[in-house]
Amino acid sequence: MIFSKLIKNFGKINSIVLFICILLLLLEFVGHRHGEFKIEEFLFFPALFGYISCIVIFKIGVALRSVFMRDEDYYD
Repeated sequence: MIFSKLIKNFGKINSIVLFICILLLLLEFVGHRHGEFKIEEFLFFPALFGYISCIVIFKIGVALRSVFMRDEDYYD
């Protein structure tokens, strides 16, 4: 069965999260969205916006780490 192989490879919690993500992406085709802006009505916009936002937050964190990082013996 495909689900037992998925659970074996990714673990139970990751498989549940992946299943929920796939379910939410499939539900995009069911409802009609009424966004305040025209871009919010595009297909998969919330998923793409969330993905790009996470990448931007990660890149900003990496940049801030290089700014604020101190040597290992900074407080000695």
